[in-house]
Parts: sequence; C-alpha cells; structure tokens
Amino acid sequence: MFDLLNSVVFFIVAIGVLITFHEYGHFWVARRMGVTVLRFSVGFGPVMWRYKPKNSLTEYVVSTIPLGGYVRMLDESQDKVSEDLLPSAFNRQPLYKRSAIVAAGPLANFLLAGILYGMVFMIGTDGLRPIVGALVDSGLAAKSGFLVGDEIQSVDEKPNESWEQNHFYLLDKIVSREAVEYEVFNDSGHRLLTVDFGELSEVDLQTASIENVMGMYPATPLIRPIIAGLVPDFPAEQAGLRAGDEILMINGHDVSDWNDLVGLVSQTQATQLTVRYFRDGIENEVLLEPRIVERNGATIRQIGISVNAEEQLRDSDATVTLRYGLFDSLLRGFETMWSTTVLTIKMLVSMITLEQSADSIGGPIAIAEHAGKAAEAGINNYLTFLALLSVSLGILNLLPIPVLDGGHLLFHVYEAICGSPPTERMLIVANQIGLFLLICLMGFAFYNDIARIF
Repeated sequence: MFDLLNSVVFFIVAIGVLITFHEYGHFWVARRMGVTVLRFSVGFGPVMWRYKPKNSLTEYVVSTIPLGGYVRMLDESQDKVSEDLLPSAFNRQPLYKRSAIVAAGPLANFLLAGILYGMVFMIGTDGLRPIVGALVDSGLAAKSGFLVGDEIQSVDEKPNESWEQNHFYLLDKIVSREAVEYEVFNDSGHRLLTVDFGELSEVDLQTASIENVMGMYPATPLIRPIIAGLVPDFPAEQAGLRAGDEILMINGHDVSDWNDLVGLVSQTQATQLTVRYFRDGIENEVLLEPRIVERNGATIRQIGISVNAEEQLRDSDATVTLRYGLFDSLLRGFETMWSTTVLTIKMLVSMITLEQSADSIGGPIAIAEHAGKAAEAGINNYLTFLALLSVSLGILNLLPIPVLDGGHLLFHVYEAICGSPPTERMLIVANQIGLFLLICLMGFAFYNDIARIF
C-alpha cells in the first residue's frame, strides 16, 4: 500500500513539474510576443483551484486530471474579440511569432532537462572506478584487446572518471553501430583500443546492458555480509540475530560476501539453516527456518536481513564521487540532455523501422512505478528520472501529429509554403487523424503497462 501511494505521489509531482514547465514555455513566449493569454491550466477536466489577478485577462487554474495542460490564447477562431484587443490575438500574429509560441513548450522541456542534469552534477554522483573486473572470452571487448585490470581513462577523447560517466554516449554509438576509441591504462602503460559496434549482430537495448553488449564488467568490491537491518517477524529477527552481526557460514558453507549469502539462502532446499555469525569478538550459531516468498513469479527463500552495500562501497577505494561547479555542471547537464535527446530519437526511429521492440513504451502506470522507485533511490535518481521524462515529453510533443505541437508546426510549414493556412475542413480532418493516432499510442502504452503487471 505504501509503495502504491509513494508511486502515485511522485508520479503527480513529476507530471506536474514537467507539464507546468512545458506550458510556461508557451505562456512566457506568448506574453513576450504581445499575445493575450486567457487561461494557463495545469491539468484537464473540472477546475480544483483558480486565480485571476486584478486588472489581468489571464486566469490560472489547476484541474483534476494531471495528464496534460494548456495555454488558451485570445484567438478569433475561438472567441469574439473586441476591436482594441485584435492586435494581441494569436491568429493576428506573423507566422514566425506563432511558430515560436508553439515551439516554446517542447523547448522548455529540453531546457528543464539540461538544468536537472546540471543539478545532478552539482549535487555529485557516486560511481564505480572505471576498472575492468571481468571479461567474456568471446565478447566484443575481449576481441578488441581489453584486459582485466585496465582502467578506462577516456572514450573518444572524452574524460572518463567513472564506469557510468559516458553511459548515454556509448548507448548512442551502439544504436548507430559506430566505432569508439578507448584510452586505457594498466601496469604496462597506456594503450588505444578501438571497439567497432558495427560488428554486433542485432541488439535489443530494452533488455541488454552496455556491459552485456560488450562482454565487459566493472571491478566491484566484495560486500561483507554484515547485517544492517532486519525485517520484523522474519526468521532472522526471531532467531535473535542483530544489526552488526557478520554471517560466517550457512549449513557448513563459507560466506565470503553478500552474494554468497543471498545465493545460499534463496536457493536452498533445506527446511532449516544453521547460521554461524560473529558478534563482539565471539562466534555463535543459531538455527532458523527460511520463509518461502513469491517474487516476480518465482519462489525463493528469505530470512529477513539487509546489508548497507552503499555505505561499504563509499568506504572502499572502488568508488568515486564526481562533483562539479555551477558552470561545469550546467555545461555537462546540457551535453547530457543533447545526448539523451539524440539517443531517444534514434531509438524511436529504430522502433518505427522495427529494428527495436516497442515494448519499452510505457504509460502512466509505468511512469508512476519508475517515479516511486527513483524517488526511493535518492534525489539524484529522481532528478535524472525527471530529466529523461522531460526529454521524452519534448520529443513526443514535436512529433508531426495534429493536436500536438509538432502538428501545429507542420501546419505552419504548410502555410509558409502555400502562402495561406490550411482550410477549416483540412484542419478538422487532420485533427481527427491526429487524435486517433494519439489514442492508439496511449492505448498501446496502457497495454504495455498491463502486460508488465500480468
């Protein structure tokens, strides 16, 4: 219940921020272009809150359905406009002004994404050091000359200070099937290695990570099996185990790290476990029965303990924290925004051409789920999630589909070429087609959401 509430709350926050910023882009440019704005609305449907300043024609409202918003401008096609307000009507503006107002919404989303990424860089990001820990013998990285212990210092001359730093750049190169030059360092000195992603067969980036694509994995420190927390009324707590206890053995099998412990407990067929642990300089043993639980359709066994992996990683020399000043953060933020925009467009094109599966398209349920998980993972994860969603919203609105901003810009292109706007009949038909396409897209997204659940 808490997870559901958490997801709903952070979904509403995410959608509210993105829609408000998008609509404010339209609003701000319209006001600068001298157009009268009658209503600025966040959400659709019945109005929950409204405010209209004195001596202003603009009404600000928040509506009940938070899946969109709009800026209603004075327009002779929709309103009876008095003579004195005609110069401020939207339809009376030159084509370049109308186009700027329409394009301002999606552009505001790209601006927001750059700022959000910049905030992430200012707060600081934790990551693994860029050291190769394991290679698949037949993998692309091994064939390209990588060795275990290599430290990746640059990617196409871009500095590489953590394993995750150039993630979006590499995804872009994989989708484009381009070659990438790595500078690596080990005890033998520096080397330049070229990885040609054009050698790859078809790659499904919905399910495959960069590590799996390359057959190369980072060096990770062992997580000591020291109990950080216990689940109330689970076997570990009932048997008397405490936070701070270090697990040494389970049913006679040595436990050297947390992964050993998880594997031994979750896959055991024994009805009872003898757990040997270390506390206050003394080794002790307890007997407990693992509890059978269902997770993602699979049956596993748990004893109800957790480990503080993040704290252990921070204390090790296998991680780095990257933090930058204001200017550098914003510069890196907008570079990341550009990379994610290009990558998203390429992924969209590959879905249209059936090179990639469209199963990753998600609707409100998927967005809410990701919003909750990102928020639980920390402020940086939530800001990154918002940035990615803002880029997606900007691209979606620029698609040349009538009823979207991109459709309106398409009409403006028609007007620029033909010298006059589309006829009313053309607009009606085009908007009907656009609405049908949008409903189909939303229906497909909902279908994917439901398919993931069941």
